[in-house]
Amino acid sequence: MAEPLISLVCSTVGRPDALGRLLDSLAATPLAGRIELVVVDQSADRCCARLVERRPPRGPWRVATSGRGASVGRNVGLGLATAPVVAFPDDNCWYPPDTVPRVLQALREHPDLAGLSGRQLTASGRPSMLRWLTRPVPVSRRNFLRTSICSTLFVRRDALRVVGPFDETIGVGAPGWVGAGEESDLLLRLLAAGYAVGYRPDVVVLQDDDRDAPTDRFVEKMLRYGVGHGHLWRRHRLPVPHLLYLSARKLAGSGVRALRGRTVLARADLAYLRGTLAGWRGVAP
Repeated sequence: MAEPLISLVCSTVGRPDALGRLLDSLAATPLAGRIELVVVDQSADRCCARLVERRPPRGPWRVATSGRGASVGRNVGLGLATAPVVAFPDDNCWYPPDTVPRVLQALREHPDLAGLSGRQLTASGRPSMLRWLTRPVPVSRRNFLRTSICSTLFVRRDALRVVGPFDETIGVGAPGWVGAGEESDLLLRLLAAGYAVGYRPDVVVLQDDDRDAPTDRFVEKMLRYGVGHGHLWRRHRLPVPHLLYLSARKLAGSGVRALRGRTVLARADLAYLRGTLAGWRGVAP
């Protein structure tokens, strides 16, 4: 078997159906045999690990387990990855057939880049989770919230060795309230170390958007995401005027959604703002 060109590290807790869709998408790419898949299954019954064992991908693969937390699982998987490029797909995302080839070609053509970020869309082609920029740009401290999310980041493993792994106190499943931002923290550390990361909107990762059918759990999720947002601003000393601008947009959006009868989304926006203030101050919301 040829050496892998890219390692995909997926930390998951009990979502085999979603993971199966990711496996199907990898099988459809022309580089399937050169993709290394590392699945870190944090569920007690190892249902996702068993799925990979029953349906092994064409390229090399490994399954492991870890303590709870997305960052914990990704760090365990990162320690097992062997390819020169590493990505961290969510278990409920999937790739079009040309995504991995586009990423590897772009990194070959631009050896100055430590990583590349793509754009996340829904299956119908709508923006998923972020207000994505539509033009290629260098990722920066100013635009990272419109050019990157964990599932769209592809990073050279050598650069990851330098800046260190994910902060395990941040992210989904982490202790405390900082429930998001672990990939942005890693990205900002890359930029601070002098590395360049590019953004290419033609590199697409697919994932459903929770905002399409929000529930009360989504409101609590946005509170923790907001804490992570504020935490990033405090930790990395990002510009306060930009934080105020983003918060004003979020507040205005909440009002518009309330007027349109989308009350759950309006409450989620306010919860996010409350979390942002708490995270920036370094206190519990």
